[in-house]
Amino acid sequence: MNSTYRTLTLLLLLSAPALAADLGGFVRDKASGESLPFVNVYLRGENRGTTTNESGYYAMAALPSGTHTLVASLVGYRTFEKQILVGEKNLVININIQEESIQLETTIIEAKRDEIESYDISPGRTTLQVKELKSAPAAIEADPIRTIQTLPGVSALSDFSVGLYVRGGTPDQNLVLLDGTDVYNASHLFGFFSTFPADAAKSTELLRGGYPAKYGDRLSAVLNVITNEGNKEEFQAQGGLSLLASRLTLQGPVAKGSWLLSGRRTHLDPVIGLAKGALDAKKFAYNFYDLQGKTHQVFSHADQFTLAGYSGRDALVYRFDEFDIDLTWGNRTISSKWTHVFGSSLFGNFLFTGSHFEARTIFNSEDVELREFNRLNDLSLKGDLNYFPASGHAMEAGFLSKRMSMEYRFGEADQNWVDIDTEGFHHAFYLQDNWTSTPRLTLQPGLRFSHFTNGSYSGVAPRLAARYQLGVDTFVKGAVGRYHQYIFRLAREFQGISILSNVWTLADSTAEPSEALHYILGAETRWLGILVDAEAYYKDYGGLYELNYDEQDSIEIRDILRRGKGRAYGFDVLFKRSEGRHTGWLSFSTGLSERTIDGLNQDAQGKERAFKSKFDRRFSVDLIHSWRFRKKWTLNTALAYASGQPYTQILGRGEILLPSGTRFPVQEKGEINGVRLPSYQRLDMGVERQFNFRSWDMKFFFQIVNLTNRKNIFNYFWSDGKPEQRQPGKRREIPMLPLLPSFGIDFNF
Repeated sequence: MNSTYRTLTLLLLLSAPALAADLGGFVRDKASGESLPFVNVYLRGENRGTTTNESGYYAMAALPSGTHTLVASLVGYRTFEKQILVGEKNLVININIQEESIQLETTIIEAKRDEIESYDISPGRTTLQVKELKSAPAAIEADPIRTIQTLPGVSALSDFSVGLYVRGGTPDQNLVLLDGTDVYNASHLFGFFSTFPADAAKSTELLRGGYPAKYGDRLSAVLNVITNEGNKEEFQAQGGLSLLASRLTLQGPVAKGSWLLSGRRTHLDPVIGLAKGALDAKKFAYNFYDLQGKTHQVFSHADQFTLAGYSGRDALVYRFDEFDIDLTWGNRTISSKWTHVFGSSLFGNFLFTGSHFEARTIFNSEDVELREFNRLNDLSLKGDLNYFPASGHAMEAGFLSKRMSMEYRFGEADQNWVDIDTEGFHHAFYLQDNWTSTPRLTLQPGLRFSHFTNGSYSGVAPRLAARYQLGVDTFVKGAVGRYHQYIFRLAREFQGISILSNVWTLADSTAEPSEALHYILGAETRWLGILVDAEAYYKDYGGLYELNYDEQDSIEIRDILRRGKGRAYGFDVLFKRSEGRHTGWLSFSTGLSERTIDGLNQDAQGKERAFKSKFDRRFSVDLIHSWRFRKKWTLNTALAYASGQPYTQILGRGEILLPSGTRFPVQEKGEINGVRLPSYQRLDMGVERQFNFRSWDMKFFFQIVNLTNRKNIFNYFWSDGKPEQRQPGKRREIPMLPLLPSFGIDFNF
């Protein structure tokens, strides 16, 4: 018996591979020392691989002893290969990869099969590196959010949009992170600029739905922007000057790491002069600035520290015949992060962050002056751990502890109708695993638990994503998950104009949080060097919110809200080419977004009917094309077409008596969003010329927004009419941007 047992044991040991060691390290840019997130790192031909995390760290557990080929690949960089010998000891291998021009003169370098290995499981996920952000065609200057607006399932409300609408969700339903810090208004006016200058952005990650348990507290999407750490090897300056804005980014080595400082400021007077006439405005003035800084210190392989901050502010003055608007808003953020490698199989990030948002509005219409003030503060402590316990498993766990406070006032100059001041604590914990259960099937189960003290709400949010490999480059994928949200942003409309939408408020004992269920199913493949990614989605919303215009003298949050439910479903397709003279993408989206809200859109019996969301788009197409027709010349084109958005028609007009005794005109409206604006069409084109000198580079560009001068309609408004006769007056159009030329230079030394 003992002899048989020993024989079987020996056979098992001989037939099984020897699991000897773990492998881990950082992937960095060879020239600047920047850590690189989302790099594919794998062993050639062994179906073992992973993706670097946001700090550029990778790990693989329990590797068999022997000689292996370690590979690291990322679009825009030369593929790294190294022979490694795995024995009994754990290995630490830091990888430096070098940028590579995809196109040199007439030679086109095509990516090889092993250079496009993908170990990402998340559906609806798009990652844009800084090179892709800058090479993507863009009017005026490269910008992460404007580039994201061209992806399938993503849209802007208009040229004047201040947020992203992702698969039927509103901007406040997106979790926007800047170096791990929540940002509560990520866009500047006009859709030209976001708060994230491309010069300082290292990577931009968008999760359009079905995102894992690591992210929570929003119902729609995640936008994760990681800025540069700074050049650790030498001083570097880059920037640009155009008709619209000037920007400058400085970076270099300091102490045991690096520093970075980036700023941007508008000078819009020439363009505003053109837009003022097109908008038929008496006065139109607008400006903004961005300022951000960062230092990253590498004390050792095991310990790193990062300190980052951002400040931005917008100011708008708009004088029109029927109304005047004075609006200012802005964000300030700060974050400190400690990164620690506990061992080759255990990695941690710990952050303390702060975020402040503030908006002030003065609105004058027909002798009535309305004032609005909104403030939101956020202090957070976060921790994330990556653990690689065995081959085929990559586990993540983390926590969040957040204090939020909100103040909101709205009313006339001498009387507040709404006056709310509240705070709440939000705590969360998550656990998830990337499990390669078979060589073809990868699963990502996860669970997130959250608790919000302001009203004592708890939420359990299970998540599951899966990807199955059908062929060499063909996968099917899917995800399902539950999501909760404890904060809302309310859209204010005057004359149907939803430009004032910066009102943030918190859930409390009088206003329950919102929730959503996501269902996603899709497939991806590569065909003739083109990535083809198609997904269908369905979202079921509960606890949605609309602003209650009928409530006055409010002291509780529930007084200013109307609640209800909604749904969104649709289908997205992306065709993307990243190599060669011709690069870019074609995206197509079709979908529906509707909601049913208490007290709105009632029939004759007083029952609420579903109505289309303001941002409902039946279909949209975006074509982004970049053509390098000469060695140093590039032609960029952006073409957009979208079906018209819904709006509410004005049928009549009357007056109401305000608490102050002032008579205020009101409109009698038709079915909510019952008719649609004309379709949206816009063509932007630009040409750029590269100049290379001994120690610095320069790029000159000339671009035209709305080349065809298409008169896209932002919205309609109605003149005074005759309230005593209940006549609505004459309907007038508010157009979007006319043909706008621009030119400028970018430099780098």
